[in-house]
Amino acid sequence: MYIAHIDELDSGLNERVIEGHKFFIYKDGNDIKIYDSVCPHQGATLHCDNKDLVYCKVHNWRFDAKSGESHNIQNANLFTHKANIDKSGNIHIDNYVFDTKQQTITPPPPQVNKLANITINMHAHACLEFIYNNFSLVCDPWIDGYAFFGAWRHYPKPLVKAKDIKPDAIWISHEHSDHFHAQTLLSFDKKIPIYIPAFANTRLEKRLEGLGFLHIYSIPFGKRTKINDDFYITIYEPASLWNDAQALFEIGGFRILNINDAGINHRIHREIKSLDCICAAFSPGASGYPATYTHLDREQKVDIYEKSRVATLDMLVEVCRLYKARYFIPFASHFILNHPKHIEYMKIVRKNTIYNVLERFNKEDTEVIAMLAGDSFNVGDNKLIQHERNKNLYHTDVIIQHIEDDFDEKQFLEYYPNKNEYVFDKKVVLDYFVNLNKIPEMTFCEDLSVSVYPDSKLDLAFSFIVEKGWLQIQDEVIASPNLTMKIPSEILMYICKNNESWDEATIGYWCEFSRNPDIYHTEFWRILQTPYYVKKPVYSLKNTCNMINESSNIAEVLETLGEISEKIFARYGLYCLTCNKATMENIEQACLAHGIDSLRMRRMIKELNIHAAM
Repeated sequence: MYIAHIDELDSGLNERVIEGHKFFIYKDGNDIKIYDSVCPHQGATLHCDNKDLVYCKVHNWRFDAKSGESHNIQNANLFTHKANIDKSGNIHIDNYVFDTKQQTITPPPPQVNKLANITINMHAHACLEFIYNNFSLVCDPWIDGYAFFGAWRHYPKPLVKAKDIKPDAIWISHEHSDHFHAQTLLSFDKKIPIYIPAFANTRLEKRLEGLGFLHIYSIPFGKRTKINDDFYITIYEPASLWNDAQALFEIGGFRILNINDAGINHRIHREIKSLDCICAAFSPGASGYPATYTHLDREQKVDIYEKSRVATLDMLVEVCRLYKARYFIPFASHFILNHPKHIEYMKIVRKNTIYNVLERFNKEDTEVIAMLAGDSFNVGDNKLIQHERNKNLYHTDVIIQHIEDDFDEKQFLEYYPNKNEYVFDKKVVLDYFVNLNKIPEMTFCEDLSVSVYPDSKLDLAFSFIVEKGWLQIQDEVIASPNLTMKIPSEILMYICKNNESWDEATIGYWCEFSRNPDIYHTEFWRILQTPYYVKKPVYSLKNTCNMINESSNIAEVLETLGEISEKIFARYGLYCLTCNKATMENIEQACLAHGIDSLRMRRMIKELNIHAAM
């Protein structure tokens, strides 16, 4: 595909928009580098600041325009395209296929008579209910109580209790407690079928089995699955490779993509094309960053939130335009911090409201269905039924007063680790961190030093370093590490004893951090998000090093490694592994055909070899 003539380009960074897609071209003499404009984190469109920098407005990921490497995120790089320059100076890239030229057949529009039977209910936060011909599916049911060790509460409050909802099926996208909420799930019949993504670590299956559920269906990424008459689900993984998922629901031909908070994945668009409705989180704040990071001052924190707030709205407009969505449902952002000690954080956080969404979409073709808890939307009638709400609902002083007046200490303690049960034991904690070396993904981890202060006390503190993929406890506390963490000791013990995701503490605003330098260690936090990804592989191979490469045949890899290779391929966007081309294509050919760049391909190959060597 033609990009530009070399003489047309200025030295340094250039932009080109071709058939609606933006590329960055860096020229250094006759050396040409071509980068995609898609952020490798959540798929938002990147922007250029000057001749040397490319950045994402959503989470402030910044990249050097010459090297493609990130300034503030270790091991993060821009997606690259190989530049081919002919004798005349014309620059082309190979094997790039625009979505408009994909052979995927866009499905016909749904039948009007079927639409009348589709109702969407908003129960709370990320909990939507899809009803079709009296069949009900509930998504990510957090309705009762609090989330993240009692740190989050619904806002506004749900108008129903979990026991009042009688779903025929449940969909759970990932294990964060605002999506996988054990207390809410216990209110449902244990015979209800529950559909979840086929994550390699099987943590969701184990937790659901522990709650007593009998019918758990782990669905591979990219596999279209029938769950009822004229009701299908297809699951896709987000671009960032975090343990999260998006779900395409086809209900009477009406196509709904439940993005949640997983961002844009352009690979998914190549698969499913147009949509009738998109449901997505609409606000920042679902993280302790930047509020709990002490190396930033208040002004810096407010500025980060404000930029992220606006950029999130822009990203939502972008994804709706991309899919040509008729409707957009803003959800998965209906919460506030619960504990009075977090009020100071609430004064800093800048969240979007549904009114901000309506204003931003005012001139767009997509219609915003602005639902709060208790509201419902009938697709056939295009009718939204809303409950009356306080017009000052989102005012900061109203929210803070609500936290102070409505905080229930007794209920809070039902979700917060018991201090008498989870007494700090340094040996247990140190053993936990040493055991992280058993995780194959530790080989991806950046080199860094970390000091942890339970209860902010020096006498309880400890340090460790990660170097060349190996974690080692230090004899003395490192005074100036790359990362300093202060965490309540009872939460630390709960995480270590129960192999809990660290996201429960960090997203719950329970930790304070300081970074030196101010770099986000992506791979380190990916390990802590879902510890113990794979402990005991079920396969064994003779060759232990670099067995798999770009030329390896897809079918042979699948045959050799089995199920784990299917899951790894799916994580990177190779969903159609049962097609006839699997026997003919190597990994490089398959990646080119599916729009997977060389950086992601190399990472995928490395991950396959990690498991092949065990």
